[in-house]
Amino acid sequence: MYYHRLLLALTLLLAPFALRAQAKDSSYTAKMQAPGVRMITVDGKYKVWTQKVGKGRIKLLLLHGGPANSHEYFENFPEYLTKEGVEIYFYDQLGSYHSDQPKDTSIWQINRFVEEVEQVRQGLGLDHFFLLGHSWGGLLAQEYAVRYPQHLKGLIISDMGYSAPIYNKHRFGLYADIIRDQAAARGRQVPTDSLQGDNKMYPLITKTVQDEFFRRHMMRLTQEPEPYKRNLAHINRTDRLPMFKHMATWDFTARLSAIRTPTLLLGAQYDFIPPSAYDTMHQQIPNSRVYICPEGAHFAMWDDPQHYFPALISFLKKPGRKG
Repeated sequence: MYYHRLLLALTLLLAPFALRAQAKDSSYTAKMQAPGVRMITVDGKYKVWTQKVGKGRIKLLLLHGGPANSHEYFENFPEYLTKEGVEIYFYDQLGSYHSDQPKDTSIWQINRFVEEVEQVRQGLGLDHFFLLGHSWGGLLAQEYAVRYPQHLKGLIISDMGYSAPIYNKHRFGLYADIIRDQAAARGRQVPTDSLQGDNKMYPLITKTVQDEFFRRHMMRLTQEPEPYKRNLAHINRTDRLPMFKHMATWDFTARLSAIRTPTLLLGAQYDFIPPSAYDTMHQQIPNSRVYICPEGAHFAMWDDPQHYFPALISFLKKPGRKG
C-alpha cells in the first residue's frame, strides 16, 4: 500500500504530461542540423543527441527532468552563461525527443541512466566538468556524483530533493491546500478526514486542482515561454511505468554524505520540493552551499532567472564552499 501511494503521487504530477510519442516536427529537423550537434552512441546500439553551445574554460553538462522531457527548457541558459565563459552541453537522454526512443522497457532503470551519463561524458571527451541536474536530472546527478566523482569539478542539484517519500508527502500537502482554497472559493468546506491519506485525497485532485498546482509550484509565469511549451509538447512517457516505480521509492538519504564534490543546492521558494530539503542535504553533503530562489517554482530558471543564474554563475566561477 505504501508503494502504491508513492506511485500515485508521481502519476498525479506526470498526468498532464502523459503524451504518446509524437511525430517529429520542423523543430526536430532544425535541432538535428544545428551547429555543435553530435550523436553519441550509448549501450552499444542507441544514439543520443547532444549539442555544444559556446566556448569557454568552464564545461557544463545539463541533465533535464522527466524522465523523457527534453533539453529544450534549458534553452535560456546560453543567454546568461556563454558570456561568462561557460561552454554548455545540451543532451537529450535516451527515450527523449531528439534521441532514440527504444521500445524495450527494460532500459528504464536508474542505474542504466547513470551509466548512460558516463557514456555521454566519454563520448564528449569531458573531464573535470560541472554537472547540473534538474528535477529527475537532479536524481541522476546525485547518483552519478557518488559513482564517478573523479570526473567532476562541481555538482549542481537544481529543484530536486533526496527522498521521494519525503517530497511526495509534502506535495500531497500542497494539493490539500489547493483543494481547501478552491472549496472555500465556492463557499464550501472539505471534511478534514477526506484530506488525511493519499487514497482519500485522490478523488479530489481534479484537473482544476492539478492546473492550480502547476501554476503555483511548477511555472509561475502568466505566459509560458516557448521553449518550455515545446518541451511539454515533445515529452515521451510511453511504457515508462517501470521507471516510475523506481522513482517512487528512491531515497538517497544514507548516501548524501558520500558526495564529496563541491555542490550547489539550488532550490526555489514555491517549488514542491520544500526549501527545508536543501537544509538537510547541506548538513549531509560536506562541501555544499544552498541557494533558494525567492520568486521561483520548479522551473526557476524561467520564473526567477534574476536569482537563479547569478547563484549558478557564482558557483561555476568559484565552486568551493561559502561560509
